[in-house]
Amino acid sequence: MVVSTFHAQDSDTRRSASTRGLSGTARVWLLTALMAAAGVALYLFFIHDAPRLEGADIHVPWWMLALLFCLVEIFVIHIQFRRDAHSFSLSEVPLVLGFFFSAPWELVVAQMVGASIALALHRRQGPLKFSFNVAHFALGTSVAALCFHAVIGDADPIGPLGWAAALTGALIASIGSGIAIAAAIWLSDGRRPAGFARTLRFLFVITATNTSIALAAVTVLWLEPMAAWLLIVPMGLMFIAYRAYTSQSEKHQSLEFLYESTRALNRSLQVEAASSTLLEQARRMFRAEIATITLFPSAEGEPALRSTLGPGDVEHTLVPVHLDPTEGVWARVASEREAVLFARPIRNERIRHYFEARSIRDAMVAPLFGEEDVVGTMLVGNRFGEVSTFDSEDLKLFETLANHASVSLENARLVGRLEESLAHLTEMNRVKDDFVASVSHELRTPLTSILGYAKTLLRPNVTFSPDEEHQFLETIERQGERLRLLIEDLLEVSRLESNEVRPVISTVSLPHLARQIVDEGRQRSDHLIDLDFEEGMPLIKTDEGKVYEIVSNLLDNALKYSAPETRVTVLGVRHSDGVLVSVSDEGGGIPADLHDKVFERFYQVDQSSTRAVGGTGLGLYICRKMTEVIGGRLWLERSDHMGSVFCLWIPSTPPLGRRPSSFAAHEPVEQRNTPRSEVLRNATSHRGVNPDA
Repeated sequence: MVVSTFHAQDSDTRRSASTRGLSGTARVWLLTALMAAAGVALYLFFIHDAPRLEGADIHVPWWMLALLFCLVEIFVIHIQFRRDAHSFSLSEVPLVLGFFFSAPWELVVAQMVGASIALALHRRQGPLKFSFNVAHFALGTSVAALCFHAVIGDADPIGPLGWAAALTGALIASIGSGIAIAAAIWLSDGRRPAGFARTLRFLFVITATNTSIALAAVTVLWLEPMAAWLLIVPMGLMFIAYRAYTSQSEKHQSLEFLYESTRALNRSLQVEAASSTLLEQARRMFRAEIATITLFPSAEGEPALRSTLGPGDVEHTLVPVHLDPTEGVWARVASEREAVLFARPIRNERIRHYFEARSIRDAMVAPLFGEEDVVGTMLVGNRFGEVSTFDSEDLKLFETLANHASVSLENARLVGRLEESLAHLTEMNRVKDDFVASVSHELRTPLTSILGYAKTLLRPNVTFSPDEEHQFLETIERQGERLRLLIEDLLEVSRLESNEVRPVISTVSLPHLARQIVDEGRQRSDHLIDLDFEEGMPLIKTDEGKVYEIVSNLLDNALKYSAPETRVTVLGVRHSDGVLVSVSDEGGGIPADLHDKVFERFYQVDQSSTRAVGGTGLGLYICRKMTEVIGGRLWLERSDHMGSVFCLWIPSTPPLGRRPSSFAAHEPVEQRNTPRSEVLRNATSHRGVNPDA
């Protein structure tokens, strides 16, 4: 007989089969109750008083049959059809013996008692599965016994009719169990068992084979009871042969899975794709409900990445997670560099509670190796079916799969690094080209002017007035100064990127410094420049020269990129143990997709050679680098059609130790304690200044 188990409890949590009426679990309970009621009715009205066959010299009592039923349910051969687990047993042997040598009531009672002991104590099935299996066993055995006695009638038991009756009864019990299990699966989660027709054909062949062997034993016992000892050897060999065949089949299937997995992984050159392929192959190979890959952080401060497949079709790929060495078994696997098996039931109480909290009943965990060290772990959990769990042979195969997976994941990582390097080189080439084009443009303009005026002054056949000569020389000086500033910017970038620049700390009055910067701006522009600093602003310790350069550059940008006679506002407020300075304008704004790029080296919003505003795209990049030197932060608060607002936060005292990382400099507003836009609005609401303008 083939006794299948279904996953009513698990499937009920995986999908909502209870969208209408009863839930899947409730429907299976109802089916169990109906089968139990039918079995009880058959027992009371037909089985209880039915006599056993006459003419047999042997009587097998119910307790002996119960022992046989218990043994065949314990020593089963496990077969897997897709996601449904099946246990192939020799239960036809005690069933046929009961047909011929026991009363029908003894056969039914023996089946229920023996199966109940095996299911409860050995397989440790839950209440629903236990009740369902006992109910369909009892009903199937009752119907089989009635059919056997109805077919055989008064005919000779040891003859064609008796053999046909036994085969009919065994087939009814076996195929009836298969149909009941298929109905339970369908009621549980609405899916039809895959390959059900093929399973029924297999049931027929196995049941007919086992029944024929049992009939041979019955014939020997009926005709010559003393020859019963001769049956022990062939029956034992048959059981061993079944087990050996199944073992070889599983090994062959495992090798096929391993081969398919290796081929599939070799075709996956991305970490995400390789992880998904590996998880699917691992679940299929080990008939598991859940498969997980955890990749350890590649650098300090980064999170681990976890990909999970299951239960069901639920999939999460490369999700950042925090790993606690005191939880789970990943730290143990990583340190011991060996796979670990946690068969059902898990004996270690701490680990059992950890897995139970994640709905895992049994599991295997193996390390994933990189070039030099363990780079992650792989887990498969929840072996399908109640009849088996992971064993040492599974663990060896799992280690082999993990080793293949390590190579594939490492290859995927290397490919990813190569792609990142290629993208970086491509971007660097683009930046270089943009820089060359930008610098060429910026150098060509002043050089053209300088050379043009110099050649004009050197013409021997032309005489210029002193005023004209003075004007030409002023132009040459102005363009030379422009070249000097450009070269200084390039040198400044080089010093900042090589960490050669250190802050020169002094006591600074920011309102006084801002007044100086604004006054200089008013002299060279016809914009309306407002200065509004909070009263009672304390002195701060910072690098005055760098603050001057940063704020001056922000003000120059506001003047360059906004129309003449529009308003530019320089605002200062106290904020977070420091001072927040903002420069806002009424220009055309910066496109939203370029907000994060304006601080990049050599980047300009208008990158055409005919742009109206000159520059190399180094100003904001230098400002941000200088801001990091003094321990502050610089960001674009807002930029739209109403204008732009750049914000600079300066600490009251210089930070100790290393400079803030670029992450801190780029930290978004939403992740800090107080939104800066709110600080700006609160500080200016009583002054009549609109910080968003």
